[in-house]
Formats: sequence, C-alpha cells, structure tokens
Amino acid sequence: MRLQLSMSAITVDGDLVHYEVLGRGGRPVILLHGWIGSWRYWIPTMRLLQLKFRVYALDLFGYGDSSKNTAKYNMASQMRLLDQFMKQLGMPKAAILAHGYGAQVALNFAAQYPERVARLMLISAPIFDPGDLAVRVPPEPAKPAETQDDTTTAEKTIASAASRSPYPANDPGDDEADKTLPSSLRETIRNPNAIDRAALRRAAAYLAEQRRIEENKPSVRAAAPVEPDILPATAPVNGEKDAHNPLESILANDMEGLLGRCFRKSETEYDKLYQDIAKCDNRVLRYLSRDFSAGRTLDAIRLLPMPTVVVHGADDPLIPLPDEAIWDYVTQSKEDQLVPIPLVGVRHFPMLEHETFQRLVGMFLETADISKIELKERWRRRSR
Repeated sequence: MRLQLSMSAITVDGDLVHYEVLGRGGRPVILLHGWIGSWRYWIPTMRLLQLKFRVYALDLFGYGDSSKNTAKYNMASQMRLLDQFMKQLGMPKAAILAHGYGAQVALNFAAQYPERVARLMLISAPIFDPGDLAVRVPPEPAKPAETQDDTTTAEKTIASAASRSPYPANDPGDDEADKTLPSSLRETIRNPNAIDRAALRRAAAYLAEQRRIEENKPSVRAAAPVEPDILPATAPVNGEKDAHNPLESILANDMEGLLGRCFRKSETEYDKLYQDIAKCDNRVLRYLSRDFSAGRTLDAIRLLPMPTVVVHGADDPLIPLPDEAIWDYVTQSKEDQLVPIPLVGVRHFPMLEHETFQRLVGMFLETADISKIELKERWRRRSR
C-alpha cells in the first residue's frame, strides 16, 4: 500500500530533501537560501513570481526540514542535492536565484552543468579580492559534466506522488486549480508555518526503506555515481598556493551570532529568522567554509556562460561590498552577460530589506538581454 504523504520532499541517496513550490505554470525558478535560515525567507519573492513562474524553494542539507546528516554537508553533496532535485522533478533547465551559501552551491553547479542553468542571480555571494587580480589569469572553461539518470524508482515516485495531496474540494485555495493536474503539480504552500513534521519523519523512513529494498534487489545495479567535484583549482600565481579563505573566519561564529550581525533583535526579520535557525545544524557552517577559495570563486564567476546578475548590499555586515577591482575582473569582456548591482543602504538580506530587489528579480527573469536592465544602482565600468 502506497503511503499518502502530506508534504513536499524527495530523497537523495536516502536523505530527505524538503522543498516548497508556488505557481501553477510558467518556466521553473529555483531559490536557494543562505548561511542563516531556510526556504521560508523566500516567501515574499515566491508570492511575487507565482503568477508567471513555477517557483521552488529548497532546504539544503543541514537546514530547515532537510536531513541533518553531517556526511552531506560538503559542497559535492549539496550540488548533488540540486542535481537530483532537478532530475526527479523533471527540470532539464531552470533559472536559479541563490543567496549566500546557496550562491556558493549554485555557482559550483553552474560551473559544472552550465547547460542546465538558464540564468543565474548570485545574491550576497562570498566574493573577495584574493590579492592577485592585477596578474591573475583565469583557467580555461571546464567541459560540462555528463549527467545520467541514477535515481531509484522510489525517488522517481516521490517526485509525482510524495508532494502534498490535492486540496480538499471545499478549500478556497483550490477554486482556480486545474483538477486534472496531479498533486505533484499543485502548489505546496497553504500555510508556511504549518509543516507536518511527523509526516516528514514518516516520509523519510518510508523512502529510506524503499531505497534499501531496491538496492538489495538481486538484479545487477550500476555503480553509485561519483560525486561532482567543487570548482576546479586555478593554476597558482608565482607557484604559490591559492588559499585565500576569508570565509572561514566569517563563519567561525554560530548562526545566532551571524544573525545578530545582520539584524537587531528589535527588527521583525530577526525574530522570523531566529525561529528558522532553531531547525538548522550549526555544524554545517564549519564544513561549507573549509575548502573555499576567493580566487577560484572569482574565476568561476568570470567564466560563467549564462546571463548572470550579481547583487550585493553595500552595507552587508558579513560579506563586504566587492570593490572596483573585483567587478573589473569578473566582467572583463562580458559586460553584456554579467551585471553587478550593488544596492546602497542594504545589508545581507536584499529580499527582506529593499523593494528594489523585488523589481530587479522581475527584470532579471523577464528581460531577454540582461545588459538592458536599467537600474540606477547598476555598476558600470569606468572609462579609461
């Protein structure tokens, strides 16, 4: 008997990945959260985009209602989470908006699978000067990684059968719903504060058991896929190791400490995010900053082939606003494809602090040529 699940989740290698979706049509847009919080702070953006797009917000491993398996806190596993999410929900390509840590994951993913990212917005990303920009030469673009469908039957089933069950017939939220759509294509957000955690636990146990059964079938199974690598290393300048990692010291604090740097306790946003971090594992911060490289990150941004917008708050208390030298480096010979937008008076959470951000998101997704985006905040190269 198939378990009827009242939640939205998939499993990736036996670990639960929670997500929410809003919007009943249009091109897919994926939202990835940062170092503090979970999918929830994307709700205003999801509501803004729902009429024109199908919007998904995920909890990465270690966050929100996704698995707290420390073995999955490395970059390769978070990339695999995104890879499998897109495969299991049948998304060959999507636009991605990613914040903080999510920007790290999205950047690695876009570098590895450029053909699967339609366009990319990096928000409050860890962008730093490695100290060698005057002489730094980026590597040749890596060849796109080959993909294969290595999901189990149970994982494929969850994409169509484990989303929220259809709304009751008398639910006002279903008045305009297409009753012919399977439940997996319905929106998942009715009350974002009412997630059935017991259902999440049951689903995790059910899916883990289904995967165990399939893995123990007598039929010959393909070898487990190799986890994708993080950004390829750049040849070090002057033979020295490229090990500039300011992110490690920034994330040495716990999530509550980081939150206190972003908002005052008297601010509404503080209370909302504080409730979120109670469901997150602080240990993930240590893992995600361990292999960070400022130089390789800039190289990866510069080599991105898809339209990319980089948004950064001028008053970000965690990641300082990139300076002219950094913008010059990443936009070299590609100003029509990579658009930096520093927002004056904005801190680390543009989506919660600044109305311009919501307007920018609409322009980013609907303007075919992103070089045509017109905002007074947009950075432009100085004429020499």
